Amino acid sequence: MPRRKLENKTIEVILLQSDKHLGEKFEIVRVKPIFARNVLLPKNIAVLADANSKNKFAQKMTAAEADRKKKASGLEDLFTKLHSDEGITLVRKANADGTLYAKVDENDIATKINEVYGVEIQSHYLKLKKKITALGSFTVPFLYKELKKDLIVKVEQDPEEAEKLAKHKAAKVSKTHEVVGEEVVVKKTREEVMAEKEVARLAKREETIKRLKEKFKD
Repeated sequence: MPRRKLENKTIEVILLQSDKHLGEKFEIVRVKPIFARNVLLPKNIAVLADANSKNKFAQKMTAAEADRKKKASGLEDLFTKLHSDEGITLVRKANADGTLYAKVDENDIATKINEVYGVEIQSHYLKLKKKITALGSFTVPFLYKELKKDLIVKVEQDPEEAEKLAKHKAAKVSKTHEVVGEEVVVKKTREEVMAEKEVARLAKREETIKRLKEKFKD
């Protein structure tokens, strides 16, 4: 038995409201019949894209299509600027290992773009596989209809937090030093002490072997 074509497994509907998973208002999309029958149609989220509905919403669909093209053009301009600026930079607090105290998600990135460029984008256009958890530079895919772009997102340490960590490190280092008279004596770690003892033991062993060789030589 021949396999059914994809078109036979889905039907066309006209969205009566925007949905981040399906599309925008007055856009024709393909969905599974059972989903349309059980969810979209009963909740008045969409109507079947038959001849009557296409005729009824023709003017609104044409206007919506024009709006989408205008939106895509604006996003193209936005990414031209983003490319010129080498992406966006987020300042976040992180620990000494570079791990962020609060993860960065799509909303954070969308908010930053709006702050810097005055362009409001939907966070679901950004396709993060997982939230950003560390300092560094990351490539975030962006998808709107046929428009596909890569956005560079740089996450840098908060200056105040960097200063705080530097002071903490300096204080920690200072605790490993003691002042005796006018001299600074560095406290050694247990590992350093053990290593020095091992070096001394090996040196003593070499000296013993040398003396024995000289003794038997005589």
